[in-house]
Amino acid sequence: MSKLNTLQAFRCIGLTGVVIGHMTFAEEKYAGATLLPVAIKDFNQLFIDWFFVVSGFIMVMVSRGRFQVPRETLKFAYARVARIYPPYWVYFFITLAVFLVMPEWVNSSQSEPNLWKSFLLIPDKNLPLVMVAWSLVFEMWFYLIFTSFMFCRERYLPWILVGWATLIIAANLILDINTLSPALRLILHPYAIEFVMGSLIALFYFSPLSERVSTRTAVCMLLFVPLIGVPVGYNFGLFRGEGLVRIFSLGTLFGLLTIGATLLERRNKISVPGFMVAIGDSSYTTYLSHLLVIGVIGKLWVALGLSSPSLVGNIAFLVVMFSAVMIYGLVGFKLIEEPLMNSANRLGKRIFSKKRSEADTAKLAPKPAK
Repeated sequence: MSKLNTLQAFRCIGLTGVVIGHMTFAEEKYAGATLLPVAIKDFNQLFIDWFFVVSGFIMVMVSRGRFQVPRETLKFAYARVARIYPPYWVYFFITLAVFLVMPEWVNSSQSEPNLWKSFLLIPDKNLPLVMVAWSLVFEMWFYLIFTSFMFCRERYLPWILVGWATLIIAANLILDINTLSPALRLILHPYAIEFVMGSLIALFYFSPLSERVSTRTAVCMLLFVPLIGVPVGYNFGLFRGEGLVRIFSLGTLFGLLTIGATLLERRNKISVPGFMVAIGDSSYTTYLSHLLVIGVIGKLWVALGLSSPSLVGNIAFLVVMFSAVMIYGLVGFKLIEEPLMNSANRLGKRIFSKKRSEADTAKLAPKPAK
């Protein structure tokens, strides 16, 4: 199925929120003062929750009709690995080079990362070398679990997802997962519930029941979130911490946005500007690289003697930072990520076409006489 542009728009908005959130820290560090509201720091993390919801939606979308077909399950798993690791490794090695030369420039406020676990996206007590890759550790876990579900009948997927979420909820009600090992904390973390919610929303979207949702209701879903849901949730502290209250609050709000927007797009009631689709396409590269770009711009700003706080100076610094991050993301996507994806796709076609040929040959081979 072709991509939904609204999902790319969500990636664009979520990415912008993450970048601006990290820019507040850089502005304080390199410009000596901050113009951006401090509250933005509170919202910075929320956009990762949005990515988890959207990720669940996309996994259902790209796996439809492929359950209980071993070859398709392998192709699905290969596609997930090929999508995450090659672009990530590019920025891992760039960050590693900086770390080996100037270790204080990388994760200076955190404990020293485990390089092998960072390279393989294995859970650890410390942040990965590429700090933002902590979310990729969760994504890879979600992909592994979802791939295992594909060995079951597709009609059972809703119940499997609900069962998974129920286990996570029960574990978080009984245990303090923050005291567990990194691996167990990953397995039992309530972030999985947001992924499940996104998956269930996708199942609803592709079901006949979604046609019963009126266009007016879909519009109300979109408007409710920014006008009522987010302000109320923020004022009542529903988005704090990493517990079940936060997860269900954000999962519900981002779920309403997702189903409302996708239904409106399917009915041609909403269109997405091309620049948002382009930024959404390049969001993975931008996400992986934005801390590096922000750091480079910040150090250049200081080296050029522009770090004295002033209204004009800070505005210029923010504009330059944001522009550099987005421009690099678009260019890096075209020059690095897209070629890597194309190479991985070509390799995947050769691998799985060979397997299919071998299977076809085995079927056509004469059976031994009894």
